[in-house]
Amino acid sequence: MAKGEPVWRDTAESGVLAGLDPGVPPDFDGRPDLLVVGGGVIGLTTAALCSRAGIGTVALIDRDRLVSGASGRAAALLTPEAHVWTDPPPFVAFGRSSLKLLRALDDEWDGAIGVEPLEWLVALPHALPLDTDLGPLVDVLDLPAAHAAEPELGEVPGALRIRGQARVHPLRLAASLAARAGCVASGVEMLDVVIDGARVTTVRTSHGDIHPGVVVFATGVAPTLPEVPELTVPQRWVKGHLVATAPAPLRLRTALAAVEGLVLQLPGGEIVAGGTLDEGDRDPEVRDDVIDRIRAGLATLLPRTAGIANGHAWCCFRPTTADEQPVIDRVPGIENAWVTCGHFRTGILMAAATGDVLARWIRTGDRPAGVASFGIDRFGG
Repeated sequence: MAKGEPVWRDTAESGVLAGLDPGVPPDFDGRPDLLVVGGGVIGLTTAALCSRAGIGTVALIDRDRLVSGASGRAAALLTPEAHVWTDPPPFVAFGRSSLKLLRALDDEWDGAIGVEPLEWLVALPHALPLDTDLGPLVDVLDLPAAHAAEPELGEVPGALRIRGQARVHPLRLAASLAARAGCVASGVEMLDVVIDGARVTTVRTSHGDIHPGVVVFATGVAPTLPEVPELTVPQRWVKGHLVATAPAPLRLRTALAAVEGLVLQLPGGEIVAGGTLDEGDRDPEVRDDVIDRIRAGLATLLPRTAGIANGHAWCCFRPTTADEQPVIDRVPGIENAWVTCGHFRTGILMAAATGDVLARWIRTGDRPAGVASFGIDRFGG
């Protein structure tokens, strides 16, 4: 078993991995019109959509290889409808718009992203009335209907069927964005930020000073800028585990969700399960007891998976805020800097809308509609 390594590197298409660790290009521009700090999916999408919007020269830096953190280790499900019961309406609307835009970008880029349609079954701990209205894309299924939708399903009182959702391969997504993100450099760490009056004038890095016209901080958690005490975001990292089986001798019709997290089958037959919330666990290593718990839950949900060996087991730390909602805002008091952070478990889902909003905001100077609830001022800093 590949312990500690996600399944994605072994299932990526030829050429994808090379695009995620470009190093520093010899023509790297130290005076870009826009600098994005952070090479996760949010930073990459922001850079790509700013380039698409014609915002001058765009550069992006990351201290490691691209999507080396949560973005490259996530399950990469695009399921805004699953948040209808857990998150505020502006969050759900933003997620829906983001999925719509990502599909449009995939069409525009001749399928380079690889957005795949997906239907979900959410196994319920108890039955719901069959006439419960959960929106136009959600059906309430009793046990026979749930088994008809997914014959491999174990004994559950019922399920919700969520139609019209999607998934991507996270590394393929990242590579397609990086190819459109301007001048991209990996292995470049931000060391300091110089602010003069109301402007960022210099970003000091391990590769030397960069003097951007505009800077977007997309580093998972908000940076600490002593000159900007208003940039106060209560934030933390939440660990999560995932496991991928060896290729399974069965084929699931849907993705699934249950108490122990999500279940997704890859084209090669591997079944990915997990997405735990291991609050307070700071150990970067994979915990066998958590993997065992995921597999036990998987066997209850899908009994025929019980004897399938593990192929990969890994974990990651996801950035979130006190209210588990993202930040998408201008840096307070700074006219040429923006920050986006705390996307938690939905960075890949929210990336397209986040990048689009930031591109329009930077281009016009006016905050677009639909992002007021993601402002820094909600924390009262």
